[in-house]
Amino acid sequence: MTSQVTDSLAFLLSKLGQATAERFADRLAPLGLRPRHCAVLQLLEAAPLGQLALARTIGVTPSVVVDMLDELEGVGAVRRVRDTADRRRQLVELTDEGRELSRSAAKAAAQVDADLLGGLSPDQRGALREALTAIAITHDLLPGG
Repeated sequence: MTSQVTDSLAFLLSKLGQATAERFADRLAPLGLRPRHCAVLQLLEAAPLGQLALARTIGVTPSVVVDMLDELEGVGAVRRVRDTADRRRQLVELTDEGRELSRSAAKAAAQVDADLLGGLSPDQRGALREALTAIAITHDLLPGG
């Protein structure tokens, strides 16, 4: 029996990922955020970080982090400050507006989850989350490894 590409998990996950990313981006747009900003906001909730540490933690190049931080500064979510221990280094800290935006982004993500998973039982939702998390961990796809 020959299987079709459209029967593969790769195809299905690709289509679901595309649709979910679009829905999430649409929910974030009124906040002035993009999906790529969310990991940065969440990481900075714990403590200020250097730009290089942010890049390593979320798995992007330093130039991408600079672009994201410029965008986040533009909406008042973060600010760059000199490290008091090493004046050559800049730390990035979350502003009060950034904390509020992070909470709003989490609500937007929960709304997309609810829309996407509305047809599943709580047990099915839990099993799906567990399976997808295991796959993401196996392939080192989660922020922070």
